[in-house]
Amino acid sequence: MNKYSWISMVSLCLLLFFFLMNEIQSEKSLAFDTYIAELFSVGKNTFSFTFFKSLTYLGKSMFIGFGSLLCVLYLWIIKKDYWTMAVFSIGIAGADVLNGWIKNHVKRVRPENHLMDTDGFSFPSGHAMVGIIFFSMVAYLIMNEIKGNSLK
Repeated sequence: MNKYSWISMVSLCLLLFFFLMNEIQSEKSLAFDTYIAELFSVGKNTFSFTFFKSLTYLGKSMFIGFGSLLCVLYLWIIKKDYWTMAVFSIGIAGADVLNGWIKNHVKRVRPENHLMDTDGFSFPSGHAMVGIIFFSMVAYLIMNEIKGNSLK
């Protein structure tokens, strides 16, 4: 991927994010929200409920915090890659701070019928935002360890 493709992709993602943020701040009910809520509406004590509740733990701060600590220790002690260690740490911490700032700016109230007991605002999802950065960085670290191009 060349530099201009990368810039175009990041710009498109930012444009989409700001469009969604604007729509959410207008306090209209989004058709996408209704569609996703109906698609994933599950009763308690079903396989789907158990699956999605388990999947939620992968985005919890305890899981990401412990996983980040392991990655940083790996980069520090084994790889001695201080630059990547700093980027990893700043990326995770920065995502968390940015997420809190956006949540407090947008102030979107959580839906009443959610399955998990949570508090605070709902947009953007901290699980999704910090999770995608964490798992992308972990994937990057794994890809750097794989030697053969065919396996990558």
